[in-house]
Amino acid sequence: MTWLGWCPGARATKVMLDAYQGTTVARIFVEAGKPLPAWDGPVLGPVVAAGVPVVWLSYKTNPPSDVAAWAGLKPPGMLLMLSEDHEPEQGPETGDPPLDDYHTQQAALMDVFEGHPLRDEILIGPIYTRYWWQKWAGDRRWMPKVRPDFVGWDIYNDGKTYRGADDLLSIPRAVAAELGVPYAVAELGAVQIAGDADGSGRSAWMRAMVDAVRADGGLAVAWFHKGGCDLMASGSETAMAAWQTLIVEEAAMATTAPQTLLDARRLLLTYLDINPGKVVDADLEPAEVGIVGDPAHRGGYHCGADRVVGNDYSVVESSRDRTGLSSFACALDIGQFEVTVGGRRYDLPHLSAWLVSQCAQGTADTRDVREVIYSLDGRTVVRWDRLGKRRTGDDSHRWHTHISYHRDAIKAGADQSAVFRRYLTEIGILEDDMANFTDKHAAVLDQLAAALPTLLSQTAYTDARMEAAANGRPVVRADLKGGGQPMWLVAQVQAVSTLLGKLPALIGAEGVNPTELAAALAALPKPGDVDEQAIVAGVLAGLPPEKIAAAIPAQLAQDVADELSRRLAT
Repeated sequence: MTWLGWCPGARATKVMLDAYQGTTVARIFVEAGKPLPAWDGPVLGPVVAAGVPVVWLSYKTNPPSDVAAWAGLKPPGMLLMLSEDHEPEQGPETGDPPLDDYHTQQAALMDVFEGHPLRDEILIGPIYTRYWWQKWAGDRRWMPKVRPDFVGWDIYNDGKTYRGADDLLSIPRAVAAELGVPYAVAELGAVQIAGDADGSGRSAWMRAMVDAVRADGGLAVAWFHKGGCDLMASGSETAMAAWQTLIVEEAAMATTAPQTLLDARRLLLTYLDINPGKVVDADLEPAEVGIVGDPAHRGGYHCGADRVVGNDYSVVESSRDRTGLSSFACALDIGQFEVTVGGRRYDLPHLSAWLVSQCAQGTADTRDVREVIYSLDGRTVVRWDRLGKRRTGDDSHRWHTHISYHRDAIKAGADQSAVFRRYLTEIGILEDDMANFTDKHAAVLDQLAAALPTLLSQTAYTDARMEAAANGRPVVRADLKGGGQPMWLVAQVQAVSTLLGKLPALIGAEGVNPTELAAALAALPKPGDVDEQAIVAGVLAGLPPEKIAAAIPAQLAQDVADELSRRLAT
């Protein structure tokens, strides 16, 4: 995702928000000598109230100390992008400092935010004018001397045609690559050129530019509403509708928490948040179990496709991640807890050590785990990495354990609760139940599905329906017992055989997915009002434990048959 929004020009931000539903970045400019806008004032107040996730403030002359104090008052969780000395190449007549002063001020701004309590939610970078860098090609006077968090650009289409994205983005791409940071577009604009009577050409250009910036991992694009670029002016209705659509489409791509990790989170909180609604040091609090990174989080498994960065390790190091990249966050953070069961104490280090041991053993319910970053003593951070790439992590993992999951598994909706359910069972919080049976014997169910064709084709063929089903024929032999049964019942037996073959895919940690099973049963052919459940039970009755035992390990035969019967009957 690339944050999309607007620069309001002379219009009120409330008007802009009403026009552009789903805005994800509001880019506000403060002229030389003007104060920074109050967070609850007429400029930023509506932006904050609307829950816009990113505010990009560019300004000319405000002192770094004032900016730091103002930034400390921003709403928690909102990402703030800061650009001092907006468009410095324009010269002193617009309030810009001399070249040496500019570099000094940029360094001072970075210094004043060193150690700022909200630094993780603040990105700092300059904004340049692309046309200046094009005019003075090779002039590197304004190139940052202190590495910023990003580089912003004002990009306007000029000439008699709509210039291509590769042309207009060549300079931003080159500078970003040299600095090793992402770029963003502070002001994007294009007047409607002659010959583009209905504005469809400008609309197509907008989409091409956004697609290209997104593909580059660009942070944001804001359309400048002023002069011939004002999309709210008469005659620009087509282009305005296009920008509205792009904003809504992009907002829908935002990183979200997948149901599988939400289920795992709910399971942990259900049994480890001992005093729900109360903050207790010894138990697990909702705020301590996280999935989606905060708005400032870029790159890694807590981010979906909208926030990954160039050469992101959570994408490029495994084909499972490359093919599974989606809008889902693929990581789970677990904070500190302490519980006592049967007189024995269990805590986060115990869970972490147990989980890593299960990963190292390759248990079926941990095969989707990419890495676990944790600490056993609150001092040393270690990492178990399935790919063997890394052995440690940053200090924040002294107080929480991070679990990354391969993206293809999360995209496919694979259950991730089973291993935590198994842990809670082993320490005595949960009673052993049939969910553990499924996890323990998944391979046996696979064997049963593979054995069904043989079980349905016993050489005696005492039942004509079974003989026809075993040989894939719709015609029932009249010389065998049961030959007078109607053809639809033969199709039923064949369909049920197919359904049983799919059981390993239908059965999860919580049992058979009722929606999927109902759909499968509804698809069975029938001459009218037929009791599918009774037919399934009848087929299972024709597969007694002694026949199943011939195809799968004998000691598990009875358990498998009983479990299959129970699940299909409920």
